[in-house]
Order: sequence, then C-alpha cells, then structure tokens
Amino acid sequence: MDADPITVLVCGPEDLMAAFPQHVLERAEDGYRTVELAQRTSPSFVLVDQAAAALAPADLVRRLRQAAPQAKVVFVLTEARAEDAAEILRAGADGVLAPGPGPETLRWALEEALAGGSPLSPLLAQGLVERFAETVHREQQWAQSLAEVSRQAENLAATKAEFLSNVSHELRTPLTIIKGVAQVIGKFGDADEQQAAMLAQLEEAATKLTRMVENLLVIAEMERGEFRLDLGSCDMAHVVREGSQEAAHRYPQVTLDLRVPASVPATADAERMREVVRHLVDNACRYSEEGGTVTVQARSAVEGITVSVTDQGAGVDRRVVSAAFGEAFSPGEAVMTKEKAGLGLGLNLARSIIALHGGILTADPLPGGGSRLSFVLPPEPKEQPAPAPVNLAGAEGGPEGTDDPLAMLRDLQRKLADSESRVQ
Repeated sequence: MDADPITVLVCGPEDLMAAFPQHVLERAEDGYRTVELAQRTSPSFVLVDQAAAALAPADLVRRLRQAAPQAKVVFVLTEARAEDAAEILRAGADGVLAPGPGPETLRWALEEALAGGSPLSPLLAQGLVERFAETVHREQQWAQSLAEVSRQAENLAATKAEFLSNVSHELRTPLTIIKGVAQVIGKFGDADEQQAAMLAQLEEAATKLTRMVENLLVIAEMERGEFRLDLGSCDMAHVVREGSQEAAHRYPQVTLDLRVPASVPATADAERMREVVRHLVDNACRYSEEGGTVTVQARSAVEGITVSVTDQGAGVDRRVVSAAFGEAFSPGEAVMTKEKAGLGLGLNLARSIIALHGGILTADPLPGGGSRLSFVLPPEPKEQPAPAPVNLAGAEGGPEGTDDPLAMLRDLQRKLADSESRVQ
C-alpha cells in the first residue's frame, strides 16, 4: 500500500522544487504568501530560501508554526554563517542548510526532518559545535569567577557585620558616660537656665546616638544570624502609644493624632515593636510640614493586628522606599535633603523586625499627598527567618532571578563594590 503523498511547500526559486518530483508541491514567492499557503494546504515540509523570505527568520518561523504546527521548517541560508544558523534554529526552525544545496541534500533534509532530526549542513554544524564549545568554556570560567566573587562577598559581609558590632560596642560605653554625666550635672550641678538647656540638648544628642548604636548592633546581629526576638504577651495599643509619643515629642510643630483603642492584646517583642513604631512616626514627622498632622491608627482584625502611620508631607517615591526596605544605609537622598536624611537604618530595620514576627510592612504614597506606612502582625506570630533583601529587578531591570551567569557575576561584583566602600 502506497504511503500518503507528502506536501512540500517551497518559498524560493522553482529550481528548489526539482528535488521533490514524487511529492505534492506548492510554491510561494515570499514569506507572506508562504504563510497563507501553509494555512490552506497544511504541508508536511516547508523549505525556505532566506533570500526570498522577505521576513525576518524568527518572524517567519513563528507565523509558520501558527499556520501549520505540524510542518517541518528548514531554511537555506544566503551565507554560510554559524551565527545566522544559530539564530534561525533558536527561532524554532527544524534545520538549516548552507547556500546552494543540491537535490540530494534537499531530499536528505526532508527525510531527516520528517524522521524527527535536525538537518544541518556539515559546514554549519562545525561552526555551531565550535561556538558551543566556546560557550561551555566561557560558562565554566564564569562559574569559577562567580564562585570566587561570591566567597569574597560573603567574607566582606561577615567583616562588615563584625566591624559594625565592634564599633557599636566601642561607642556604647563613652555615650553612656556622656549621658550619665549630663544627667548628674543637670540635677546636682546648680546649673543656670542656659546651662540646663545645653545639658538637655547634650543628653538628647547622646540618647539619639545611643539609639543609632543599638540599631547598628541589631543590624550586625541580623547579618550574622544571631538576632532573636523576645516574644511574649503585650498590649499593642500601649506599645503604639508609647512609641508614637516618644517620636512625636521631638517634633512639636507637628500634631500627633492617635486613633488607638484602649487595648489590643498581642504576642510580640514589645520593646522591638515600640522601636518600629517610633521609627515610622519619626519618619512621618520628619517629612511633615510645620503645622501638619501625623495620624497613627491601630486595630485588631481578622487578618491580624494592623498599625498605620499617615503623614501629609510631600510623599516618598516608591523606589526610595524599596531601596530602604531592601538594604540598610539607603537613606534615599535623591529626594531627601541632607538635613533630613539619616543613616538609612529605620525602614530597613522596621521591615526586618516585622518580618521576623511573620508580618508585612508596606509603604504607599497617597493621591492627595503624603504617605502611609502600615504593618500587619499575625494574631499568634512565630519567629521567622530574617527577610531577604527586596528584589528591585522590576523597577531597575536588574539581574535578580536570572539564570544568566554573566548577569549574576555583574550583580555580585556590584554588591562586592558596595560592601568594600562601606567597610572602608
């Protein structure tokens, strides 16, 4: 019993058809007509002369796949370039032939393609193998470089954490002495009004520096994986009120609007959550105009305990907040003035502490101006692993999440340079 006839569609000159006298033949003068005929005739084999295609190979292959999914597509190149062959194969073609193939080569390409193979001219195959070998060698070099840079980055990260810890411990003792001396002189030194004011400023500055030192210690402990929460029963309403009032006390020109119920039972590290609230309210007050209002709300709902801090300032760009969430020491000075910018620890530390509670911290600019920072804690939190840095690839087009070794290497090199500049 004779086999069913094979329909061969040729895009190119008539002399290419002479290789298939025993098959059903169709011919098109360009790629557009080839796609039309493929949709109507459903060919088993499509032979495309690149010189006649009038369409980019990738575009033509895509259209042919849609018009006749079952067809095997083979291109005849205008020049025997391995790069062109690789591009066409990557687009989805089944095979590629060098220019000027004879009838025997064309019949072999048809049989090979219909049998499930990938017909390639020997010259093109040799070029592709050479490119492949070179690519494998480069990937091995990239992998070695990536491993080396990764080790350096890990060592620098550990060095940075140790450095922060050592510096913080060294600063804590003199700051405690300065603060204690200021308090003693203020109470028992018989200081006049002007001296008392100066001592109060000194004590406040020492307190601020002490908090910065404590934050640096926490950051160092988190990076070493040594930080732990002290979870216990607490009243989140009391925690929010204390943290908010402590921060707002430094900004008498801003009105604090507390909308907190009498009690919100919770399981959390009360001291750390007080610091989180203080950070958020401090940021809100710092970037509020004189006479503005910062609203702090807390409630217990089905999804957990929700706390939000809303200001009426100029608002903060999402990219700046993402940078602060993702990595410490990112104060976002592109939109924040030098007078207002701090070390860039507050938001990063707040996000990390909330994440350790199993919660979520979000920041949103408001349509009418200002910003709202909110966090949600689970009703019964269990301590979680330290959060990973925020992925900024969506905003900046970075290589995060890619399988490209070169892109990963460049990303690690950038992080390595950042680490070196901070340790110095």
